[in-house]
Amino acid sequence: MKGKRILAAALSSALLLCAGCGGQAAQEEQVPLGTAVEVVEAVTGEMSAEHALTGKVAAASAVQIFPMLAGQVQTLSVAEGDTVSKGQVLFTVDTSAVTSTMGALQQSYNATKTATDQAIANARITLEQAQLAVDNVRALYEAGAAAAQDVTRAEQGLQQAQSGLDAAIAQQTASLAQIQASMTQITTQADLGTVKAPCAGLVTMVNLVRGGMAAQSQPAVIIAEDGKIEVEVSVAEDVFTNIRAGDAADISLSVLGSEPVRGTIAALPVAANMQTGLYDVSVSLPAGAKPPIGAFATVTFYTNRRTALHVPTEAVLTGEGNEKHVFVVREDKAVRVAVETGLVGRSDTEIVSGLNEGNRVVVKGQSYLADGDPVRVVTGTAGTAPAAADAAQGGEG
Repeated sequence: MKGKRILAAALSSALLLCAGCGGQAAQEEQVPLGTAVEVVEAVTGEMSAEHALTGKVAAASAVQIFPMLAGQVQTLSVAEGDTVSKGQVLFTVDTSAVTSTMGALQQSYNATKTATDQAIANARITLEQAQLAVDNVRALYEAGAAAAQDVTRAEQGLQQAQSGLDAAIAQQTASLAQIQASMTQITTQADLGTVKAPCAGLVTMVNLVRGGMAAQSQPAVIIAEDGKIEVEVSVAEDVFTNIRAGDAADISLSVLGSEPVRGTIAALPVAANMQTGLYDVSVSLPAGAKPPIGAFATVTFYTNRRTALHVPTEAVLTGEGNEKHVFVVREDKAVRVAVETGLVGRSDTEIVSGLNEGNRVVVKGQSYLADGDPVRVVTGTAGTAPAAADAAQGGEG
């Protein structure tokens, strides 16, 4: 009996001890930890307004090459993406239809020349004979054996012989020139069947196939002169009036990777496009960037550059009446601060008034805060889950 009383007392003491431990743990769980938040300091630095617009890759100077002679394509020595030099043969067109009469013309030329050469030779013989007759008559006249009229007739014969030679030479020249003109015309047309690059550059389009037909109504090949390509983008007036030639712009092209490349505004138009009312701006690509012609690109222009106090855009909240505010951490409490904002960049927003440089601004967990709430500052993604948990606890309360 006595042993039973001792055992009961021991059990009671153990239960009281456990109860005491449980009460202490419950008391520790009730200690408020505050909402987990992440903060950054408001800083002063360069800011600008950003305008992301869609553009298209195009040749800086596109040279369209039209076939000057329609016909079947016999050879094609270039393809899209090739680099060509000035004077390089691009393709040839069948010229047999043009040159079909060249053989007959050549025969006519040879026959005409042979005939007229003979006529000239005969005229020269006649002239030589007339000259000999004049010489003989003059000798006889000086010897008193011929009359003066005999000399006159001989000299007239010499003049006629000279005129005959001149006429034979002129006839040959005219006849051969006429045939030669026809042959030259055919040769010139045949030369048009060999199409060469008028400039060095990058072939951006080939609208031909070997064995197909070359038409004079559309460009057969397009060359980006000197291989220079750019991005063409249309901008509204509010952007156009704040950019200048030589300004930097970021260009995002999926074919060049996930990171944008830095381009330069190459040229600005003097007037808006009459059809769209927008301004067509050319942005040059950096050296080595060779995206395909026609690829779409996102061009980001930067305007209104200035040094300003700024915070991450996600830190700025909008209340009633479009009132802007942020939460700053002071003595482990969230303090709601009304702010006036200015420029909005890709990731940061300018703070015109309401904050000072160095203020610790909440960038994660701010949506769950009220003015004066206790907070605990964490760093990195580890603070995200506690923040959500604390918010859930607050909602339950």
